[in-house]
Amino acid sequence: MFTSACIHYRATGKTNFLNIAIKNADCVYREFQPRPKKLARFGYNQSQIMGLVELYRTTKDKKYLELAEIFVNMRGASPVEPDPTVRFTMIGDQTQERTPFREEKEAVGHAVLALYFYAGAADLYAETGEQELLAALDRVWSNIANKKMYLTGACGQTPHGASSHADFVHEAFINEYMMPNLTAYNETCANVAHAMFNWRMLSLRGEARYGDNMELVLINALSGISADGMHYFYCNPLRVVRNAIDYGALTYLKTKLATPVRQPHLNSFCCPPNLVRTIAKSSNWAYNLSENGIAVNLYGGNRLATHMLDGSEIKLTQESQYPWDGAVKITMQSCKSEPFDVMLRIPQWAERTTIMVNGSKSAEQVKPGNFTTIRRSWKSGDVIEMNMPMEARLYTGHPRIEEVRNQAAIKRGPVVYCMETQDLPPNASILDVYIPANTTLVPEYQPTLLGGLSTLRGTILLNTDTEESMYRTLQRPDWKKVEVKFLPYYAWGNRGQSEMTVWMPIVWV
Repeated sequence: MFTSACIHYRATGKTNFLNIAIKNADCVYREFQPRPKKLARFGYNQSQIMGLVELYRTTKDKKYLELAEIFVNMRGASPVEPDPTVRFTMIGDQTQERTPFREEKEAVGHAVLALYFYAGAADLYAETGEQELLAALDRVWSNIANKKMYLTGACGQTPHGASSHADFVHEAFINEYMMPNLTAYNETCANVAHAMFNWRMLSLRGEARYGDNMELVLINALSGISADGMHYFYCNPLRVVRNAIDYGALTYLKTKLATPVRQPHLNSFCCPPNLVRTIAKSSNWAYNLSENGIAVNLYGGNRLATHMLDGSEIKLTQESQYPWDGAVKITMQSCKSEPFDVMLRIPQWAERTTIMVNGSKSAEQVKPGNFTTIRRSWKSGDVIEMNMPMEARLYTGHPRIEEVRNQAAIKRGPVVYCMETQDLPPNASILDVYIPANTTLVPEYQPTLLGGLSTLRGTILLNTDTEESMYRTLQRPDWKKVEVKFLPYYAWGNRGQSEMTVWMPIVWV
């Protein structure tokens, strides 16, 4: 409500909604600012921290910033022991209260609320500049990105489990490198929150790696919405097989939140509005203002009209078929005459990227995983042409990720691909699919398929072994070569009920 009221005021100039939010925030301040012991555990959802900082930015009333900091400081301030005021499932790592945030080293507990908490702490740092907060944010971000994030950018490995401290956790982060595919929870809201967190870290740090992860989520992990925009997933596993669909083999399928096909209505309806508001606001993440210029965070066709930090106007257009094509053309429409920076994010995967300015090769260094800064006197009609070669590549996981040992997944540029049973011979299962390590993958743009997307054509091996015994002596599989197409992961499940997998066993042939 706090955030919505602020945006409503900025968009309309009306204060009717903002006044309601202020009245509510003042009530919360009166109750919580004294920090009474009975309210030490302030509740399940930490999203009000972001809202309070936004309310401070809108009203300039410092008590809202003070309250946001109180809520951050209250995490880890209570003993982790039975408390008659809260359910046992809401104590400890589940709600990020075992460890004070400034001492935290890992992402723990309910993934949505943890990421909201981290995003709120990032907002607080943006206003206070407290270095201890930033150090904690850096540690938590690194823990997620390097040890608890799926290839798609999704977060929240389990529906129910235990944290590293053996606390009960639900819809949550669990231990490092524990990355199940079939039972991966990856709530759509958690993926949205992960993008929000990375956008904030990008704005604070100005480093391309945060933009890479933000883009990864936006392109792949928002698989919770159907091609027609009317049906939704709550959970986003990386593998779905027939026995789980037909017999409810996965315990969490019984919650009616993890479903084999997208649903028009979900019992817990948080994800659909969260997802569509993220799509609506993602254009605000495409560019950032720098000290003397502008940073291009996301690529795709768009028009920008804004003012830089010195108040000067800038207008430009961006033309691209990204993420299906790595060619990007940026044309300056109007700008100041004094020199300023245009910063281009070079994704980590984008090796051999080239940049041309008005037809001549740019002299600036182009390094994957960094921003390339072009400083010059710009004028109307100047053109930047950037080309990021997009090769389909096989990716493997860290050796400690047991679930993906000796398996590979496919990415082309920022897009993660998957295999669906609709693209296999009749009666074949996803579990029969093996991918040759030397396979050649050819992109094919299909404008009429699910609104237009690029598939990949390649050869797989099907194991035709029909023996039913669980264990057998080592024997050479009976392979069958099959040419198939791979679909972008975000688009799976739009052609009827199916099996699906992102990770496939590798065969060295």
